[in-house]
Amino acid sequence: MVLTILLLDRHLRTNLCTFDVTHYGVKACTGQCKQNAVMQALTKVRAQACQSVAPAEVPSRTFEMSAVVLEGPCKNPIIFEIQGTLKADTDKKAYKDRTWFAFEEIDGLQVTGRGTFDGQGPCFWSSSKCFHKNNCCIELPSSIIFKRVTNTVISGFTSLNPPAFHMHVIGSTNFTAHSLTTTATNESPNTDGMHISTSCNVKLLNSKIGTGDDCVSVGQGNTDVTISGIQCGPGHGISVGSLGKYKDETNVNKVLVTDCKFTGTTNGARIKTWLNSPSLKATGITFQNLVMDMVKNPIIINQEYGTKSHVFPCFVDMANIDLVYKGTDKLPENFQCANAKLTFTGKQNPAPCPCC
Repeated sequence: MVLTILLLDRHLRTNLCTFDVTHYGVKACTGQCKQNAVMQALTKVRAQACQSVAPAEVPSRTFEMSAVVLEGPCKNPIIFEIQGTLKADTDKKAYKDRTWFAFEEIDGLQVTGRGTFDGQGPCFWSSSKCFHKNNCCIELPSSIIFKRVTNTVISGFTSLNPPAFHMHVIGSTNFTAHSLTTTATNESPNTDGMHISTSCNVKLLNSKIGTGDDCVSVGQGNTDVTISGIQCGPGHGISVGSLGKYKDETNVNKVLVTDCKFTGTTNGARIKTWLNSPSLKATGITFQNLVMDMVKNPIIINQEYGTKSHVFPCFVDMANIDLVYKGTDKLPENFQCANAKLTFTGKQNPAPCPCC
């Protein structure tokens, strides 16, 4: 079974069995009427198509929508194709679990198309506690959540102005994302391009991410994450962490960030862990072949995130670093470190400091 949900009218494919949302209660109405109708239709279509053994195509139009969960398990893979624009309901009370559009418990999910998930973030950001940078609390919904999905491929679409994260991958296995565009202003609070947690074998490839927070953040509990071919900027760079804030977090192992370009970002490659974190390990982390253009802090490794104390040393191998400042201000190129155990191979520009 293949379920294709189109968000723009188009000719039906003659070889597909069709589940049409207009046959499930969607009428020509506006405002909340339209939102309720399309959500109910999608739920009904998902329930029938998910149990079908035939492929299906569901043509539709562009809608504003409140929170929606498309949940498995299903008998066979599902394709969700977006060719138009989905806009989030701007009523904050409509989101009880900080989720706008969620895919859960599906094996063989594909999300594709040239359409747009528009979170209408400017309607939310002024009320976000993340405008106050201390003790930021995520209260706004993320645009798209992939939770406990397996063998997933997403590609082609745009995420625009999410209330919080653009995308959040949670508890998933064999997840590949490529050719995506994520866009928000550099002042948008807590709008990570993609946050990944408790997942295995995740690949984010060949995508453009410009946002107000991390272009990509790799959280706790991940194994085998590859981030390659990302154009990052504006934003806060690509981060592993923050890690160790909560007691139930688990280890991070084998993260590769390669062949990415950072343009006008606050940071480039970054690792951040909380002081006094539980017994937690982050191992096998590699940043390589990165281009930094007008990046304020190209490399940051901080094991005392959220504090100014210096207790635990970090162990880092610095290989073939070549950073050149090309700004007009007379700022020195410098290498700063504290309480670090470093080894050096190859070119080192700027020259390393005498860390102990």
